[in-house]
Amino acid sequence: MSLFELVFISVSLAMDAFTVSMMYGMTIHYWTCFRRFFIAFYFGFFQALMPFCGYYFGRIFSGYIRGIDHYIAFIFLMVIGIHMIRDAGEDETLDNSLHLFDLTILAFATSIDAFAVGMTFAFFDVPVVRSSLIIGSVTSFLCFMALKIGQYLGQRFQSKAMFIGGITLMIMALKILIEHMN
Repeated sequence: MSLFELVFISVSLAMDAFTVSMMYGMTIHYWTCFRRFFIAFYFGFFQALMPFCGYYFGRIFSGYIRGIDHYIAFIFLMVIGIHMIRDAGEDETLDNSLHLFDLTILAFATSIDAFAVGMTFAFFDVPVVRSSLIIGSVTSFLCFMALKIGQYLGQRFQSKAMFIGGITLMIMALKILIEHMN
């Protein structure tokens, strides 16, 4: 697999995490460089870890995971999206905190496709360490940029940011489910 192909796959895999990072950028007011780096790194770490795991478990679990990965992502994203919409209706001020549990669920849910890609890497003899590092790096970079874009948008739409983020996650969940129904 060429570097160009791998970067293209990395960008494609990072789009869900990019969207979620933009949502985080819209909802968190107080930003430090460390907080932006941590969120971007966290999403990149999961995106790098999942193809690595998928590669090693690919031959054993490919039939099982391929059948349910979209349901897992759908449930996680819908639950977080509904939670955000409910929170948006309760409070006019946005939550400035960073909840590691929510971040972990989102990082996991947005990287399930990377697990499936890792399983295919096993069948095509793709160098998994190099590939995982590139996927994680591209995701981290894009998420870092998305956080800044989201912060810019969030300052303009403060009262609606949590609602918009929740709707976005629910749309992503439905998109994942519909894509895998075909």
